[in-house]
Amino acid sequence: MTVEVKRRINSFVALSTTDLTTLYTCPTNRTALIKEIFICNVDTTNSTDITLAITDTSASTTFNLIKTKTVANDDFLRLDSADIILESGDIIKAQASAVNDLEVSAFIEEYPDPMR
Repeated sequence: MTVEVKRRINSFVALSTTDLTTLYTCPTNRTALIKEIFICNVDTTNSTDITLAITDTSASTTFNLIKTKTVANDDFLRLDSADIILESGDIIKAQASAVNDLEVSAFIEEYPDPMR
């Protein structure tokens, strides 16, 4: 019998629109722990605002984690020790105030959750 343990993954998105864009969706029968998120402003001239949101699919509701936080040009915002827990089907999304300025990286641990 194989025992499934946690797995570590990375998820990345370059925000090429100003719409909420999926960064990561927690898979079926898993629980995810988002350990850290980096938001990098690759524009060398302009600051850009970031919004991070979580869609709780069991409640059919989206909640803001960060709302229009400015990331300076050629700089980054780091959410370390975030410890954001997502259940199966939950989605973390990112939105930029300008296209092609922000890249978002999430460092995630997934755990088996056969009860979901």
